[in-house]
Amino acid sequence: MNKNNTIRIALIDDRDLLRKGIFGFLGDFGFQYTFEAANGKEALDKMKTCKILPDICVVDVNMPVMNGFETAEKLKQLYPGVKILAFSVNDAEKDVLEMLKRGVDGYILKGADPEELERAVHVIYAGGEYYSVAIKAIVEKFRKQHKKG
Repeated sequence: MNKNNTIRIALIDDRDLLRKGIFGFLGDFGFQYTFEAANGKEALDKMKTCKILPDICVVDVNMPVMNGFETAEKLKQLYPGVKILAFSVNDAEKDVLEMLKRGVDGYILKGADPEELERAVHVIYAGGEYYSVAIKAIVEKFRKQHKKG
């Protein structure tokens, strides 16, 4: 967590228009963005040269070059203090479970309204987890499986 309480965000998504639009309303919510990237490889390259790391990386699941699974795993390995919010149109159980295994701090569907994304960022920044309602059952299943063994 940074000291000035301005939440810094990086957005990793292969859709240019979507990144621009999301950064627009994230800025309206008072968040500061550190960078945007079209895929995980580009994001990791930018992380190496960042003077100030993001607090939260919003990571698309399906991207070319380096997908969200690999990106989340690498970010957690190299930058354990950075939180990861998976961001996808995909609510397939196998993909949600795979992102959870990679250690994401939340998973929000792209169909969410801007206020839900804002809420997710605040919850994750404060140390919590955030999941879209549509995938909460998958998250509960994952937690039960990982408590047993």
